[in-house]
Amino acid sequence: MAQRDGSMGSGARATPAQMRRQHVFVVNGSVEFLDVVRELLQDERYSVTTTNFVPGAFHQIETANPSLLIIDLCYGEQAGWELLTEIRQEAATRRIPVVLVSTSKRLLERAEAENALWGGDRYLLKPFDLETLLRLVRELIGPA
Repeated sequence: MAQRDGSMGSGARATPAQMRRQHVFVVNGSVEFLDVVRELLQDERYSVTTTNFVPGAFHQIETANPSLLIIDLCYGEQAGWELLTEIRQEAATRRIPVVLVSTSKRLLERAEAENALWGGDRYLLKPFDLETLLRLVRELIGPA
């Protein structure tokens, strides 16, 4: 059953219309960030899944098979890097476009310089304009 916000609850089945939508999977440690991005993308009719950095995040991504990933590189945390490593090592996920976001310009510069290793497709320094995020999503996967 769909939740009031249009996202799918645990164990829910997607409707045919939802299954045809582009699916964006967002991984971030901030619940507030996840809420804002979910609302923004759902308003544009994208199907959205959000999660905090948890040990099972890769399995969730692999199962969801999203059109796009938005992953936060947190300063002082390895979770984002470890998730990127796992995503790029597995055939089922390595071709999914990735937008990397961070409050650290240094981390984004590292990710961009080591693109062959981490595979980011776009890089956004937080805070950023939400229209910029929408533009990048549309560039990478098109409209919902």
